[in-house]
Amino acid sequence: MTSFDLFKFKFSKLYIFLIIIFSILSAGLSITYPVIIGNIIDKIGISNDLINDFIYLALVFIFLFASNILLNYFLSSYTSKLSKNIRNTLYNKINTLPLFILERYEKGDIINLFSADIENISNGTIQSLSKIISGIFTIILAAIIMFRLNVILTIVLILLSVLMFGISKFIVNHTNNMFSKRADLLANLNSYAEEIIGGKKTFDNFNYQKVTNKRFNNRNNELYKYGYKMQFYSSLTNPSTRFVSNLSYIIVAMLGIVFCKGSQLTIGNVSTFLIYTNLFTRPFNEITSVITEIQTARASIIRIKTFLNSTLGINLPLTNSNTLQSSQNYSIEFKNVDFSYTDKPFIQNFNLYIPNGKSIAIVGKTGSGKTTIINLLNRFYEINSGEILLNNINIKNINIDNLRKNIGMVLQDTQVFQGTIKENIAYGKPNATMEEIKNAAKLSFADSFIEKLPLGYDTYISSSDMLSEGQIQLLNIARIMLVKPPILILDEATSNIDLLTESMIKKAILKLTENSTSIIIAHRLSTIKNCDFIVFIENGNIVEVGNHDELINKKGAYYNMYKSQFDL
Repeated sequence: MTSFDLFKFKFSKLYIFLIIIFSILSAGLSITYPVIIGNIIDKIGISNDLINDFIYLALVFIFLFASNILLNYFLSSYTSKLSKNIRNTLYNKINTLPLFILERYEKGDIINLFSADIENISNGTIQSLSKIISGIFTIILAAIIMFRLNVILTIVLILLSVLMFGISKFIVNHTNNMFSKRADLLANLNSYAEEIIGGKKTFDNFNYQKVTNKRFNNRNNELYKYGYKMQFYSSLTNPSTRFVSNLSYIIVAMLGIVFCKGSQLTIGNVSTFLIYTNLFTRPFNEITSVITEIQTARASIIRIKTFLNSTLGINLPLTNSNTLQSSQNYSIEFKNVDFSYTDKPFIQNFNLYIPNGKSIAIVGKTGSGKTTIINLLNRFYEINSGEILLNNINIKNINIDNLRKNIGMVLQDTQVFQGTIKENIAYGKPNATMEEIKNAAKLSFADSFIEKLPLGYDTYISSSDMLSEGQIQLLNIARIMLVKPPILILDEATSNIDLLTESMIKKAILKLTENSTSIIIAHRLSTIKNCDFIVFIENGNIVEVGNHDELINKKGAYYNMYKSQFDL
């Protein structure tokens, strides 16, 4: 993706065309009125017929005002649509980005792309489009008229303007890296601030404030060092160019007096030329004054482009149109599967078959690969080799959306979304009736706390802090109860629920798994005793397979883990 691609949206070319037209019109009208003023000055004392000149001057200023209003309107519309377009592009990218790539980024970095970086691009665009385009035409038209008035004065003014441009270019070249570095440091600071806010309970519990303060101050101080250097060096541009601009005005005025005495120019010509001196040098001042915004926008564009191009050179999941045939359940088979997060092998030659409608439990120590197997089944990560089959169909040949639609998950990480209770339950089935929603809540025993809420199912949840982790997990389970997918995955689904509620959830899960092909991951081994068979894995490899009684009698790895939780 090129930088220009970010600026493409519906009617973007039309907006740019209109901005250019009104910029030229504004520049042309700005150039016109000094000539009229010069003529009025020369006519004073010679002619009393100045009415037409004043009418022309008034019309020029009226049209100038109107053109500037329209220019600002189209600029504002363009930048608003540009911001909307970039936000949509980023959001669509996040939706299509594989999980293993998205996990490489801090949440704060991504949020920064949507907020500060888009704002920087918008501001930089407004500044550059409105001032650079009109400035260029002002310089060209002013130079043409000034050459007609006096060649020598024009050449002197151009040389001084070249000096002004050289100063600004020198400063820009030496501050580009500072702007990029500052943008990265700002994103890093925002990300850490979000981490501190999200983990405040833990930090307070461990009296970790001094450490977090130190780390935050270190990041803040580094940002400060680059920030003030960037601001200082970039701020040198404006006073430097203004000095040259003022010097230009003085030199032109002195030379103008000399030419006036020599009858080479009239007083009106000198007055006109002095106005053009300001008009000619003002674009240089304006352009250089927005260099800071343009540099900041450039750094933000690079950051957004880097994120949007983050999948280049990576084999992404293929998008297929094939869909699974509708079924009450599916068989699942892992066939000679190899997978690794890094160069170090993790899962090697993994084989596992789960018949239609059967429930299995996957147990093992933390980090043994239990959740990884689930992630591979959902294609959150792509296997290195081997096959994963549903009803003997390779999941790589199944449309990803259709694949995940047939897999229901209740994860250990509880999650609610902004919206009402009923909207949260109906997240996977937006067209569900109220009766279906309430029935799902009853099956998951979530109705017991929902009915106690101020507005019941219409209670609006603005953040996860409004409910306990156990209540949130009950809502997550209710979602699955509503959808009833043919494949069910429960990854530590009862870890945040008290023992009394857990016993009720077990009954609900038994009903839910009656027809589904189910995979249950749990540290509480009491939740998996009734599974058809249990798979114990270690370091990504299957160590034991069997039902609960068989594995207890075997007195192996499963027996030792069960013994550590219960008195046998």
